[in-house]
Amino acid sequence: MKQAIIIAFFLISTVSIAFAVEGTLELIIKPEYKSAVTLYNKPNGKIVASVKHDFEEEDYLTFSASNQTSDFFYGTLEYSISGKKLKGWVKKGKHIGTYARNYEPGKPLKLMSSASVDSKVNAIVPAWTNQFYQVTAFDKKWAYVNVLCKGQVKQGWLSPEMQCANPYTTCN
Repeated sequence: MKQAIIIAFFLISTVSIAFAVEGTLELIIKPEYKSAVTLYNKPNGKIVASVKHDFEEEDYLTFSASNQTSDFFYGTLEYSISGKKLKGWVKKGKHIGTYARNYEPGKPLKLMSSASVDSKVNAIVPAWTNQFYQVTAFDKKWAYVNVLCKGQVKQGWLSPEMQCANPYTTCN
């Protein structure tokens, strides 16, 4: 019951945060990621903190990115349950990303060539998969993603409504 209440609270807070600030992208640290996430005071600067998921308490890390360079995201790293927050620069990597929410059977997921619904389709993910989508850049709420699909890396811009940055549910 406690976990259900926590998950419900997290879902409500995630939705309200996701649409509250222009240019902030909600991400997660891959739930299976066992290494520490290092925060810096500036890209390649001094280490501010180094934190890991709390697997024992199932308190996973989320990340609200508000700025970026070619190699780093800046934002707020937060524990989903305890609410502890840390701000800083995080080096981009395969452990930072989102899941897709293309659950409709037979409907492929389109990854676009630019951060717009009017742009050309860059790649198609043929069916829903529970794979983690690495995010390498963002433009407002759009995420540039890489995902391995049937032995091929698919990449392109994932629309905001198709993102699921929740370590506890599949957002359906």
